[in-house]
Amino acid sequence: MIKLKLAELLARRRLSIVELSDRTGISVRDLEVLRDQKAQALRLKTIDCLCRCLNCQPSDLIEYVADAD
Repeated sequence: MIKLKLAELLARRRLSIVELSDRTGISVRDLEVLRDQKAQALRLKTIDCLCRCLNCQPSDLIEYVADAD
């Protein structure tokens, strides 16, 4: 499963969803979907925007976690 680490990045940088929305232009609702692991797809443009704003690499934002089968 792909895990988005947006909540962890925001906590480390002491940023709120609203502040990130203001900086990126991504809606608060869309950021909440990403933060809450509810996203079904993620555009490269969105990853680029988040990485620029958070000064991170895509690997800081996205992680693969093997299913416990």
